[in-house]
Amino acid sequence: MKNVITLLTLFTTMAINAQWMQDTSCNKKSEIVANQAIEYVVNLEYMAAFGAANAALLLDEDCGCAKLTLAYISSANTKWGSRAQKLDAIDKTSLTPEEKGWYEIMRATSQERASLEQSVAQQFPESPLLNFLSTSMQDFNTFKTFADKFPKNAATAYNMISYGYTNGGFGENDTTQAMKYVTMAQQMHDGPNSYDSMAEHYATMGDYENALKNQLKAIDFGTFSSPYRTNALRYYAKINQEDIAKEVQQKQKDIQQAILEGDYQSYKEFVHPQIEVSTGDSNLNPFYIYTQKDVKTNPEITWASFLLSDMKTYFSPDMKTAVVTFVADGQYTITATNNTVEYATRASSTWCNTDDGWKILHTSFAPRKGKNGIPERN
Repeated sequence: MKNVITLLTLFTTMAINAQWMQDTSCNKKSEIVANQAIEYVVNLEYMAAFGAANAALLLDEDCGCAKLTLAYISSANTKWGSRAQKLDAIDKTSLTPEEKGWYEIMRATSQERASLEQSVAQQFPESPLLNFLSTSMQDFNTFKTFADKFPKNAATAYNMISYGYTNGGFGENDTTQAMKYVTMAQQMHDGPNSYDSMAEHYATMGDYENALKNQLKAIDFGTFSSPYRTNALRYYAKINQEDIAKEVQQKQKDIQQAILEGDYQSYKEFVHPQIEVSTGDSNLNPFYIYTQKDVKTNPEITWASFLLSDMKTYFSPDMKTAVVTFVADGQYTITATNNTVEYATRASSTWCNTDDGWKILHTSFAPRKGKNGIPERN
């Protein structure tokens, strides 16, 4: 009895959501779930759409709307995507005219699609889905027009409008209006995408604390392999950028010490097995790949000192790559002549943040003006 009540509650909840297709080839129960699948599609929550569409097909194996949803969320890439295959498997004659409109849009070439979307929308003026497909990020006002015409289906349009205010689609950037509309989207549709959008808006403003909070809400809708994880890691890194910079700088010092001591066991802690480390020495010889055989003490010189200073760290926008710039000062003795040389270079190193932590990618040393690097090796 409890399961029956749960199912009835689920169908009731879905039923009060606005329909995206007015006329489908599905039975009544399947139609409710299929429309929910489209709700996920237009809100860019494709994995949820996948689940809902397959649930609709369990209720009605002939539900064309659900089959079209599965085709739509598949790739149209002719080399590896399965959209064409899924469309081929659909009996077009079993579709309603409204479903056929969606089918034809998916069948169209990229050159044909824009004009076809407009004509299909005009042919079905009461179809929320077919009218939404005619909106365009080239003109954010199309989302406002859609929201005015279909207020019960406006969540995803509100979300897109928020981006229009963030990126200047309506003139000057207006973060207040962006937050207003993305909040409206959240209130209408309980899904992760609007939280991801709000996080992006906060990040645009440089507020990474609130960006991370909202991104974690998006992840919480489905944690395993969440598509929202990447930005969460980026926002976390932005918040902790100063500490990460110090961490990478310390790694540079530690790897340099391992190299000076010829300690390969310590050195390999900073190297990823799938990364070839490229290096340019301060004798200005060509760049080369640094391997285990290079991590050894140089019998041609003996170091008395080697000190890194003036270290600065610069990050890529995704916080996955860091460049450390620094100067190196030291003193070494040439074995063959017993001459002492003052060493002074400027250098940089590139590190990438892998699943196994920060690993070295590249280093480059060059003598400072009028100063000496290391001598040519025999």
